[in-house]
Amino acid sequence: MVKLSSTEEEYTEFLSSLWATYKNLFIIGLLVVGVGIVGYEYWSTAKINNLQDSSDLYESFVDSLNNSEDNENDIAKKIIQTHPKTLYADLVTLHLAKIQVDQNNLDEAKIQLEWILEKHSSKWFKDFNPIESITRLRLAKVLIAKDNPSEALVIITKSTNMNASLYEVRGDAEEKLGRIEQAKLSYLKAIESTESASVKGLINMKLANLNTEEK
Repeated sequence: MVKLSSTEEEYTEFLSSLWATYKNLFIIGLLVVGVGIVGYEYWSTAKINNLQDSSDLYESFVDSLNNSEDNENDIAKKIIQTHPKTLYADLVTLHLAKIQVDQNNLDEAKIQLEWILEKHSSKWFKDFNPIESITRLRLAKVLIAKDNPSEALVIITKSTNMNASLYEVRGDAEEKLGRIEQAKLSYLKAIESTESASVKGLINMKLANLNTEEK
């Protein structure tokens, strides 16, 4: 039989005293940790299932584009309603907005594009966001088509990552407002920002048209 020294006995008694005093707190702590682990596992599983569901719906949406028997609008609306925070919701909304533009329903297209921008406006990080960039571009074009170039300029100005397309549309809005010199600068920046010969050719035509307007 192992004998304890007086020091060991005191230590043992001390631990026993601690256990008697704090055992309830210890048990509660274990329960909290256990619930936390179970909760995290449940959250992770739910998140994975949610992503899988939204992915499956988007796949159905893509398939519906080539199948006249499927209603792409119904599938798109279901994705937006059930998974509004996902990239899939952004993509189908961009598609729906394009359909509205093709049908000349510019007001409805404007609402859909603004919905996407509102989703991304609360993000803390200002890194390049291709969805936000293309949405700003399309919304600015819609606003110019609605004869509202001033609002289009506001939309473009809020972009933190300008590219050739945005510079070009900014020039279009400035030209509509009669700001010829500013439009020239925007078109020149657009030319500098692209390697595409066809795009440069188109913008050079716009520049030539501006020179004609000044005469």
